Amino acid sequence: MERIEKTVKLVVAGPGGVGKTCFLDRLVNDEFNNNSELTKGVDFFSKKISINGIDFNFILWDFAGQEQFKSLLNEFIKGSIAAFVLFDMTRLTTLESVYEWIKQFQNLNIPTLILGTKQDLMHFNDPSFLDDYILELKKHNRNVVGYFKVSSKTGYNIKSAFNFLIQNFMG
Repeated sequence: MERIEKTVKLVVAGPGGVGKTCFLDRLVNDEFNNNSELTKGVDFFSKKISINGIDFNFILWDFAGQEQFKSLLNEFIKGSIAAFVLFDMTRLTTLESVYEWIKQFQNLNIPTLILGTKQDLMHFNDPSFLDDYILELKKHNRNVVGYFKVSSKTGYNIKSAFNFLIQNFMG
């Protein structure tokens, strides 16, 4: 019996320095690079998994978060089946751009999973306003499918977030 293979495009977006590349490095290679540099333009990662007898090759597009690269985004995200939008829980200013990313993906009907990064650096109980803010975004934006707090350094919730998105994509 011949195996079915599918290539699937996922987008990883968010402001500069929130940990997009570190997230992908942990997800794909199970590694953490403390000296990761800012992505310039676009980078790609590939993760192959089998689901229900179908081999999937997930091409994960890592977009630079700097403002000068945003004009390229619309052309690159076409054809994506889902997106991760990341913000840095230790830099709350990065939370402000989450709404913009969500709107951009919503215009193209792309399901979006929000990830709060650097959970390992949170030295206090998670402020409830973070969760409240994300829940409000989810309530008012039909494309937001969920929210996870992750740590690329420790690996916390990295696979769970990916699996959640894949299960949502698989229907």
